[in-house]
Amino acid sequence: MKHNNTLALIPAMFLAACGGGDDQTIDEPTTPGEVVYSYPADGQSNVSPKADMVLRFSHALSDNDVASKIRITDGSTDLSFTAESVDGGRSLTLSPQGELSPGADYTIEFTEVLQAEGGRTIPTPNAFGPEGVQFSTRGAFSGIAGLDNLSPEFTVAEMIPSGGNVFQPMNFSTFRLQMTQTVHPDWKALGGVIEITDSNANVVPATVLVKGRDITIDPCLADSKERCGREEDILTSGKTYTVSVRNLPSLHGGTLDDFSETITPRDTGPTVVLSQQVVDSGLNAGESAENTRKSRLNGQIINGITLNSVLQGNAGPSQQTGDLFAELAYAPAFTADEPLPLRVPKGSVLTSSSLDVRVNGEVPVIDPATGNIQKTGDIKVTMLSDATGYLMPNPYTDNMNAPRHVKLFMDVAMNTEEAQPNASLSQDLLGVELTGIAIVEDGVLTIDAIGMVEPNLLGQEFTDATIAFRIEAATDSESALDAAEQRDEELADNTGPQLVSWMPGPDDAFPGDRDQMQRPGDPIVLNFDEPLDADTIADGIVLDAAGTPLTVGDNTLDAKLDGTALVLNPVGGLEHGVDYTVQIGNALTDLAGNGVTPQNLSFALPDIGGGSVPQRSPLALTTYPGYPCVTTGVNLSQDSHGQCVDNAPNGPRGDELPVTTMPTDRPIVVVFSQSMDLDSIRSGETFVVERVDESGAAIEAVSGRLEKNNQRIRFYPDEPWEIDSLYRYRMKSTSGGQCQTGTEDFICGANGLALQTDLLVNPEDVGGPNMDIYFRGGEALDTVFTPLRNLPIRDTNSNYVVDCDALGSQDCLEPFDHEVDPNDASEFLPSANAAKLKSAGNATILLMSTPARVGCPTNGDECPENKFIYQTYGLNTEVIGPYIDPDSGEQTGVRVLLYPTMLATTSTSVYLRIIGLITLEEPTGPQILRMRYNTETSEDNPQGLVEGVIVENDDGQTEFRTEARLQLDAPLLEPPIGGPHDLYSKPFTLELKGDINFFDDGRMQIEQRNTNRVPLTVNIESLGNIPLEIPAGGVYLNFLSNPIKEIPAEY
Repeated sequence: MKHNNTLALIPAMFLAACGGGDDQTIDEPTTPGEVVYSYPADGQSNVSPKADMVLRFSHALSDNDVASKIRITDGSTDLSFTAESVDGGRSLTLSPQGELSPGADYTIEFTEVLQAEGGRTIPTPNAFGPEGVQFSTRGAFSGIAGLDNLSPEFTVAEMIPSGGNVFQPMNFSTFRLQMTQTVHPDWKALGGVIEITDSNANVVPATVLVKGRDITIDPCLADSKERCGREEDILTSGKTYTVSVRNLPSLHGGTLDDFSETITPRDTGPTVVLSQQVVDSGLNAGESAENTRKSRLNGQIINGITLNSVLQGNAGPSQQTGDLFAELAYAPAFTADEPLPLRVPKGSVLTSSSLDVRVNGEVPVIDPATGNIQKTGDIKVTMLSDATGYLMPNPYTDNMNAPRHVKLFMDVAMNTEEAQPNASLSQDLLGVELTGIAIVEDGVLTIDAIGMVEPNLLGQEFTDATIAFRIEAATDSESALDAAEQRDEELADNTGPQLVSWMPGPDDAFPGDRDQMQRPGDPIVLNFDEPLDADTIADGIVLDAAGTPLTVGDNTLDAKLDGTALVLNPVGGLEHGVDYTVQIGNALTDLAGNGVTPQNLSFALPDIGGGSVPQRSPLALTTYPGYPCVTTGVNLSQDSHGQCVDNAPNGPRGDELPVTTMPTDRPIVVVFSQSMDLDSIRSGETFVVERVDESGAAIEAVSGRLEKNNQRIRFYPDEPWEIDSLYRYRMKSTSGGQCQTGTEDFICGANGLALQTDLLVNPEDVGGPNMDIYFRGGEALDTVFTPLRNLPIRDTNSNYVVDCDALGSQDCLEPFDHEVDPNDASEFLPSANAAKLKSAGNATILLMSTPARVGCPTNGDECPENKFIYQTYGLNTEVIGPYIDPDSGEQTGVRVLLYPTMLATTSTSVYLRIIGLITLEEPTGPQILRMRYNTETSEDNPQGLVEGVIVENDDGQTEFRTEARLQLDAPLLEPPIGGPHDLYSKPFTLELKGDINFFDDGRMQIEQRNTNRVPLTVNIESLGNIPLEIPAGGVYLNFLSNPIKEIPAEY
C-alpha cells in the first residue's frame, strides 16, 4: 500500500514541480514572455460582476504604460479600469471603474504587446477559443427575469464534469449544473426531479443541492453518512450512469425540457490523500495587516476575508485557516496533458477569525447581553458536498517552467459562533469556483488561488468578498500516508447540532415576548451551529398547531434549509391566537447523521378577536415606490403626483407629492396592515402595472411575477424598469366592497373587506376608489433598501379601536402594557408605538376659559391610562453609507434616508367642562399622521426623502437620529359644540432619537422617542380652541426589520 501511494504521489509532485519555475528566469533573453494565469480563467462562466481581473506573467513587467495597452470589452464597449502592479510586476490587477453587466460576455486582450524584463514582450493571452481571455458574468440577483436569466430558454448552461468538458467524469465526481434561469424554490413540490441513476435505472443515493441557478448532485455510496467523500464512496468505473433533470420549474415561469446526460466515470484509484493547510498570513499571530503575507496573484492578504458591503462596510480581514484533505487520483493512469482529478470530502470545515460587527464599518453594534461590541466569534465554512477539482497543465503556454493550474469547485455553508451574526449571515453558497496555480517550493506543494463569494447579509444586501487562497501541502510519501488517518480523525463528528437561536424566540430572549411581534407570513427560523441534513426534516420536525400536527411529509408545512438555518412556515401562514409548538426530534440530524437534542419551542401570535370585534378594511402601510393614498391633481409632465384626497373643507390641504423614481432593478413592494385574501390579489386583474404616457394613458401592460405573502406583496417586472419611462401600478378597490364569491374585481383583506384607499376621507368606511401610483424608472442604486414594521402594537387587529372595556384594562384582548414613569409615579410611559396626548391648559370656548382633559372628565380623578393613542405603521428606509460631518469633513455615522408614508392611530377623547356644569366629550376618531417630503432637495437626495443618521452616542450605544416633519388629520372629529375644526394637514415636527439593537435571530430594532415638546392646538372656527400637547418623550416608535429568511405563500 505504501508503494502504491508513493507511485500515486510522485507523478503529482512532478506535475506541480514542473511549474516550480514561477520565480525562475529563462536564460535566453529573446525568449518571449507569456501570461501564465488569469482570473477569471479563459472560458470561465458565472463570474461576479463585482470581480477584479488578475493577470500573472512569466516575467516582471517593465512597461510604464501597461493600462493603455490592455482592453476589457463586452464586444461593443471598452471598459474603463485601473491597473495595479503586484509581486514586483509579475502580476497585475485590473479594477473596472464600475460593476460589469450581469449575464454578459467579456474579453481581456492586449492592443499591443506588453514590455517585460530582459527586453521580452508579452502578447495577448489565450488558452481556449478566440484570442484573449474570454469570460462571462453571472446573472443578477434581482428577482427580475430580464436581469437574472442568462437565456430566454430554461436550460442547463453547463455541467461539470461532463463528457464534452475539459473536466471529465470520475468515479468520485460531484456533478454541478449551472442553469440559465433561477430554479423555482418549490421545485420538488411542483414535481421536479433531479437524480443520478445507474444502467438499471436505479436511483443512486445522492445529496441534491439547489439554490438560484446552481444545482449540485453529490453521489454517496458509502455505508454511512459520515463516510461520504471517503475512498469507498465511488461510482463503479466503466459503468454507465445518467444524470437527469426532469419537469424542473423556473422561478420565472416555464419548465425545463428534460435534460439527461449519460456518463461513464473513469477510475481514479488507487488514490492518495494529501493534507493541505490553509495557512495563516500572520494575522492570527498578531501581525498588522501591513506586515502579513500577501498573495502573489492579487496582493491581498492570503486567506484573509474582507466582506464589502454598505450595511457593514469593509468588514475584515478575517483570517481563514484549517486543513483540507485532498484525495488525488492515481497519477500514472493520467497522461501529462490530462487534468489530474482530486476531491475534498463533504463535511470539511475551514474556520475564520472573529470580527467586530459595525454598521457601515463605523458604528459599533452592541451585544445587548454583554453591553460590549458584538463579535462574530469564529466564522465557519462547511462543505455541503464533496469539493472536486483538477490539477492540470498550464493552458496558456507549453513552457514546462510555467506553473500548473488548479481548479476547485465547492458548495459551502457559512455560519458564525455568536448568535446574532450567525442568524444574519448563515447561508448556502453553491458553485464557488477557485482558480489558481500550483508550484512546489522546498518540497511543499503550494497552491495560490482566487475565489469570490457573494453572501446575502441580513436578507437585504448581496455583499462580496474576494479570497486569495494559499494552500500548502507536504509532498513526501509519509505525509501522504499519514493524511488519510489524520483526515478521518479530524473530520470525525460525534456531536449533534445545537440550537443557537430561533425566531420568534423564547419569552426571556431579548427583548421579551417576541411572538407578539410575529405576524402571519413571518416564518419560524431555527438557527443551528452546523448544517443539517435536509432529508431528515420530514421525520425530525413537527409543528403542533393547537393539537393539529403539521409536517413536511403531509404537505401542511413548508421548510427550507439555508446554511445552518431551518426555515418553517405552515401552508397558509401562521395564524393569530393559535398556540404553536415546534417539536424538534432526534431524527433531525447533521451531515454526519448525529441527531439534534429533542426539545419543544412554544409560542403564539397575539389574538385579534375574529368576528367578536369591529372589522375595518386593510390599508397599505407602505407603497414602494410612492405614497399610499388616492391622489388628485396629478400632473406627470411636471413630476407632480398631486395631493392626497382628504376630508378637509375646500380641500385637499396636504402637500403636493412628487412622482418618485424607482431603481431599474427593484420590485414594487406593498405592505398591508392586516392579512390579505391572497386570491383577491391577481396580477393583471386587481393588481395592474402599466407603462403610461405623460397624460397617464396606458401604453402597454407590464408583465411580471407577483410574489405574495400574507401581509406583503412584491411585483418583479419581467424586464427592468426603463430609465425615465413613466409607469403606474393600480390596486383596485371599491367603496363598500366585500369579497364573498372569490371573483370580485378588487383587493380584499382576509376579513373580506375591500382595501381602504382613501384613509384621509373616512378611515372607518369600507374600501374606496382604485389607488393609482405613478413613478419613473431610474438608475440602479448602490445603497440598501431596508423596510421596517412598527411592532409590537396594541391595536393588533388594526381596527383603530382598543378592544377592551376600558383603556387601562389588562385582562382583555389588547391589554394595557405600559411602564410607570420613574420620574412621576402618577404617570405612565408610552408603550411601543404609542403616543401620549395631554391637555396643555384650559380650552377657550366662546371667549371663556374652560377646563379640558384628555381621556376622562375634568371633574373626576385623573386617568393616566387613557392618554395614549396607538399607531399602525410601516416605514421604508434607504441605508446610504458614510455620514460625513459637514464641519469636520470626517465620517461620524451612517446616513439613512426615510421614505415618507402615513400611519393611522386609534381614537382618543378630549373632555370639556362647559360653564362648570356640562361635560362634553369630543372623540377624535382615528387620526392619520403623514410624513412630509423635504422641500429642499439635493443631488444626493433628489426626492426630498427624510434625512437620518446612525451614530455611536456618548454611552457607546448605537443610536438613530432624525427629524420628521408631519401633518395630522382627524377626518371624523366633530366637535360637540359645533363648528369646523382645523385638524386637517396640521403641521408639526418630531425630533427623534433612540437605540438600535439587534436580536439573536438577526433582526434589527430601532427605538425612537421624541426629544421635543409638540404643541397641538385644535382651533374651532369662531368658537375657540383646545390646547393639547405631546410631551417630550411622549412618542415611542419601535421599528423592526424583516425576518432574515422568508418562505412566501406564493412565488
